[in-house]
Amino acid sequence: MKKLLKATMVFVCACLTGSAVCAQEWVKPGDEPVSLICISETINEAPDVVEIFQTTQSSYYHNPRAPRFVLVDQQGKWGLGIGGYLQTTFEYDFGGSVDNVDFLPSAIDRSGVSSSQYQMDMTTSTIFMKLVGRSKVLGDFYVFTSGNWRGSGDNFRLHNMYMSTKYLTLGYTTGAFMDLEACPVTVDYGGPCGMAFYRTTQLRLKYAFDWGLSMGMGIEASKPVGTNTEYSNITSQRMPNIPVYVQYAFNDNNHIRVAGVVRNLSYRNNVTNDKHNKYAWGAQVSLLGTLGKLQLKGQFTMGKGIGSYINDISNVGVDLVPAAENGRMTMLRSEAWYVGLQYNVSSKFFATATYSQTALHSNSGYAEAYPESYRRGQYVVANMFYNVSKNMQVGLEYLHGWRTDFDGDKDGANRVNIAARYNF
Repeated sequence: MKKLLKATMVFVCACLTGSAVCAQEWVKPGDEPVSLICISETINEAPDVVEIFQTTQSSYYHNPRAPRFVLVDQQGKWGLGIGGYLQTTFEYDFGGSVDNVDFLPSAIDRSGVSSSQYQMDMTTSTIFMKLVGRSKVLGDFYVFTSGNWRGSGDNFRLHNMYMSTKYLTLGYTTGAFMDLEACPVTVDYGGPCGMAFYRTTQLRLKYAFDWGLSMGMGIEASKPVGTNTEYSNITSQRMPNIPVYVQYAFNDNNHIRVAGVVRNLSYRNNVTNDKHNKYAWGAQVSLLGTLGKLQLKGQFTMGKGIGSYINDISNVGVDLVPAAENGRMTMLRSEAWYVGLQYNVSSKFFATATYSQTALHSNSGYAEAYPESYRRGQYVVANMFYNVSKNMQVGLEYLHGWRTDFDGDKDGANRVNIAARYNF
């Protein structure tokens, strides 16, 4: 009975002090650590649990950070955190519209008529659960699962479900051919058109030296997205994707990273009724640089058969495309990049600006056979964010984009985003 009364009093105190607790914020430079409310009989005896929650926060701005409330076991060695955020975004397109809730130049209206549209979106609101612990065998580790409502028909969609230790990540999450710390901050959930971003099931091995160098290698599920015809179609894949990376961090806010990926893409030639393999590849360099209140983020990616890794062309289907000869398929070379600046005016206010571009290059007569298909996308974004309180943030954003096809036709669109996020 005494234990029950004690636990109840701790819970009541936690609820009363909840409004004064610092929840997640989007500004990384200068952020104060998120304060955790531990609901346990050992409320002052769980420093290890609190440390693991703090040090394993995601660096991607659209992922939730450390939870506000944590349940801790009696030994203070295990913690279960539950949290998330509620976000509402108001979108208005003018001078052209985008047929997507995210601002993708590849989805710009191509009718040639100036159009406008109004949208509201809450599907990026996220909930998560995170279990952290420390064991003799695994050391510090955590199990993380999260999702939002970006599934078909606004249904719940899983975004993360994985476990991670010092040397190993196993499950479904963002891929190793990415640099999450170098992703610009945008209200637009998709982000810059030339940013490499994807999620997949994987096994990743990683190692970090004490002097700033880290490296990793992954085995990832292969899910190519291409253009099938009656003469050819993508089949089940025979090999996993294999990404590798090497990163050198000068400190927490300055690093350079080099990454590569190799893919084996399989397709069937329906004319000859046999299977073929194409070897795809990708290379990437990214950086994060900080000088006082100013931060620079950049990324350049190039390769063949990696369209599903790049924001703007992941929905175009260009990992494998039909060649001029019926029954054969080919890969298009692509380049994608962005450069962005963020300025932290104060702990409550910051602004960013980013320019991005993605380009495809024709091969085996693809441009002549499909002249109205996507060739280049460009993306410009400028925004500012204000922390109304420790739990709530608002943002205002302007986007402009262009789409150019192989036949030279060019269409553009503008969008204004207004967003409000509440962290819980």
